[in-house]
Amino acid sequence: MNNAGLPGTGLGGLFYLLLALGMPIVELGRSAVGRSGPDRRRQAFQQFAMACAIVASVAGTMAVYLHLVDAPNPFGLDGPALVTAPLVLAVLLLAVLVVGLRVWARIVRDTVPAT
Repeated sequence: MNNAGLPGTGLGGLFYLLLALGMPIVELGRSAVGRSGPDRRRQAFQQFAMACAIVASVAGTMAVYLHLVDAPNPFGLDGPALVTAPLVLAVLLLAVLVVGLRVWARIVRDTVPAT
């Protein structure tokens, strides 16, 4: 399926979705310790709502496309696997990126002399 230009379908879109869907959880934790304000909560809700709209639009577009066009499902996936496969890939790539950056930061910290 060619979905060029559809928001949320690229690798950057998946990372955005993961982070935006996690923002309310982070803000809930910050609110519990008193480090969040109304502006931060409003921004987290706006980003969460936008991420939900992107997920709904991609799922709706895919459902309409697969219903109108007699085409096989992409990658042979059906149902929940069609949604979870890209999310699992994005989580794995994000985890590798975070671990790599932490290792790099530790190497830089240990090699730079203290002043």
